[in-house]
Amino acid sequence: MEIIIFQIINYTLSFAMWMVLGRIILTLIIGNRQNIMLAAFVKITEPVFRATRVILPFAKESCIPFLSVLFIVILRVMLIIIFKTGIQPK
Repeated sequence: MEIIIFQIINYTLSFAMWMVLGRIILTLIIGNRQNIMLAAFVKITEPVFRATRVILPFAKESCIPFLSVLFIVILRVMLIIIFKTGIQPK
């Protein structure tokens, strides 16, 4: 059961990380033009950016995407460490 919970959390964080990276790439390619694809990425990634802004209110707006990816990676590593030590094979 713990492995399933770990996998769900890990896959969700992985999805969020790739969506943030996709938004970064689309923003670099498209710029500020309105696009339905970019709007979907913005809608999905904005909660992650909001959480990063709450954690680091002093960060520049241009650094928020990269800091979001960094926080997601840190969370995933911590999750792996916690579940690796907590789950023993039977």
